[in-house]
Amino acid sequence: MNVSTAERPAIGRLRRRVSAPGAWPVGVWLLLALGLSLLVRVPFLGLPMISDEGGYAYVAKRWLAGEGRLYHDLWVSRPQGIFVAYGLIFETLGTGVAALRLGAGLTAAATLLIVWRVAGALGGRVVAVVAALLFALLAGSPAIEGFTANAEVFMALPAAGAAWLLVRAGRGGWGRAPLLGTGALAGAATLLKPSGVVMLGVGLAFVWLLAADGRSALRREGWLLAGFAAALAPVLIHGWWLGWDAFVFAAVTYRLTSQSGATAGLGHQAVSIAMLLVRCWPLLALAALAAVAGRGGLPRPLLGGGAAPRRLTGAGRLGIVSWGGLRRGTLEPGDTLLGLWLLASLAGVAVGGDWWPHYLIQVAAPFAIWLARLLVGAWARLATAQRRGLATLAIVALLSPYGVAARGSADAISLAVFGQPNYPSQDEVAAYLRQHAPADATIFVGYDNPAIYYLADRPAAYRYLYDAELKAIPGSYGDLLQLIAGPDRPRFVVGTTERAPYPDNGKAFWAAVLRHYHMVDRVHGVPIMRENDGLGRGR
Repeated sequence: MNVSTAERPAIGRLRRRVSAPGAWPVGVWLLLALGLSLLVRVPFLGLPMISDEGGYAYVAKRWLAGEGRLYHDLWVSRPQGIFVAYGLIFETLGTGVAALRLGAGLTAAATLLIVWRVAGALGGRVVAVVAALLFALLAGSPAIEGFTANAEVFMALPAAGAAWLLVRAGRGGWGRAPLLGTGALAGAATLLKPSGVVMLGVGLAFVWLLAADGRSALRREGWLLAGFAAALAPVLIHGWWLGWDAFVFAAVTYRLTSQSGATAGLGHQAVSIAMLLVRCWPLLALAALAAVAGRGGLPRPLLGGGAAPRRLTGAGRLGIVSWGGLRRGTLEPGDTLLGLWLLASLAGVAVGGDWWPHYLIQVAAPFAIWLARLLVGAWARLATAQRRGLATLAIVALLSPYGVAARGSADAISLAVFGQPNYPSQDEVAAYLRQHAPADATIFVGYDNPAIYYLADRPAAYRYLYDAELKAIPGSYGDLLQLIAGPDRPRFVVGTTERAPYPDNGKAFWAAVLRHYHMVDRVHGVPIMRENDGLGRGR
């Protein structure tokens, strides 16, 4: 961490306050951060299961129970890692949505421990304390759906571990073990969420930029790549056993060719980014104010009275980059690693093209460390009254998203956080299906709520579970029309009032449904239709 001569006395005083005899021990601050990380998730444990959680849970449960073949009749565009993570939660904590989110919360707590270590290595005890507290609030924030059991939560743990091992490798003489470990953890992150592959890029770039010469850089990168290959080898072998073409299409090809930043339209991405910025603007405003304050240029009215602080000198005061022309072997390791990690994580967010709020979970760890450095640097430059203003702004920015919990009912909170009116009804729809559909009777839910399959514990009639897949994969509409008209049609069709992802808005599909099904009930306005002639499966 680059610290100017003017800042050092103030930061030194802050360190002494953290470790003074009358102050809390550093370990207590860590326990506080861990407790806070779990506590802020409690109001959201019982919210309805979201589509991503439902799809992962449905596929994981049936695959691990031997009730389907992965990437064939059980299909989600993810490598096996996320299903294994869900399976571990099933075996240890339970199968309900609260158990899944508790498992995600414990994973985030483990990530917090690594954030603590990395922040301490890059900025000292004070930065470690601030980064841990920031991460506790950022990683679980409703603004980014951080309390859910999304793949990004699980991917963040090995990603942070890879960053920590890079710190160890750089300080320990670039031994083989930490480099192999970095590659293996980057591989694990990739298997949990494909965008985790950016950590391999972080490792390769960090090794190259810190090496004194190209030969040593290539040798170290070789060990890192060996670790990455070792992590992927069992999964690739398993994919070959399952069916290589099906595995590669689901795990790699589909996303690259049909649902990624390269295929999403610029207009769609611009709207998505704008909506994401609206959700996160208090935090971005805090970071901007801390950056300006740390540079000594903050107007007094923004943070209160007091003498105007002097401007800082030195490069890289934002703590992102201070690379001085990118001359290999001459860079500051801490700034270099943090800059690469933060920028690569943002690139990982952009890969998907949809800019969903939960994508930002993978940025939370490096962002917390970066923001902690900004805040500590700003604190050292501000007068007492201005520090109070900065603290107030930080508390408001970090805690304001949690105000959604004051809406009272789980349904109201769910609608405010996710903006999905169908989520609150899914438990009762699933309960109806459990009561009226035989255990082996297939169902079809139109078009984007696989949580109903999981909660009803009934097999899906069609393998594609999400509207994006139905829209992107050629022939899916014809398959659905043929399915409804054929002898193996599903016993029940659930119309969750969502628009069909097809040019005719599903008119042909619902016309076929009306020929072969009749309405049996409505649950919270959701129509449930049962097959007419007894030819469907599950009789």
